[in-house]
Amino acid sequence: MHSSAINSRWVYVLFGVVFFALFAAPDFVGSAATGWTSAAFGAVAVGYVALLNTRSGSALLGQPVRPRRQEISGRFRRYALLTLLAVLLVGFAVQLLPPHWHLGVPYWRTAVGTVGGAALALFGPRCQRALLSVALRGSGRVGKIAVDGPR
Repeated sequence: MHSSAINSRWVYVLFGVVFFALFAAPDFVGSAATGWTSAAFGAVAVGYVALLNTRSGSALLGQPVRPRRQEISGRFRRYALLTLLAVLLVGFAVQLLPPHWHLGVPYWRTAVGTVGGAALALFGPRCQRALLSVALRGSGRVGKIAVDGPR
């Protein structure tokens, strides 16, 4: 299908390990790690986006092509933006809850990091492929109509 618009497997494994490490850091390093892990998540996200927007970076990530913006359906774009907004609002709401909202479960961050990192490493390419097929208009079409050439 659009296999050249999907990141390499090693990218998902690496991000799964980084996700686990940043989530589990406060459980093993201490509460001081809570402050710098948020900045580290931001730095990883900005670095990933910067790599995807350059020819050499996207080739390094194993994604030499990407879908044309015109081919991504408006409906999918709206749902994606609403989903991102909902996730952000939930994140802000969680911060407003009492400090012990996790009910004293030991190593809960490690458990969340393990499940999230493993899911990202195992199901990342499949999820990206599914989202790409839903996002593209007339997803049965392949070739220059739906996907940009090498960047």
